[in-house]
Amino acid sequence: MKVITSRIPEKYFKDLEMIQKEEKVDRAEAVRRLLTKAISEWKKERALALLKDHKITIRTAASMADVTYVEMLELAQNIDSGYDLEELERDLERL
Repeated sequence: MKVITSRIPEKYFKDLEMIQKEEKVDRAEAVRRLLTKAISEWKKERALALLKDHKITIRTAASMADVTYVEMLELAQNIDSGYDLEELERDLERL
């Protein structure tokens, strides 16, 4: 593990103390948990942004976000795939 230090606003420090109490963990563990969650969310948001811009595939987005293919499909359900009805009909005719 690596060690990091950071200055945070007083409000965040008080919030961190509250989390420590609620979760019954020390400060280092509380920070690790919060950082892990924030990094996970950032990876998902980044992957979804690239997917929305049609720069990556769903499989690549899933890999970037450290989630399964099915989980990424669920996360991306409201993103336009760029595959329209005409393309679907054309593909079905080929079958």
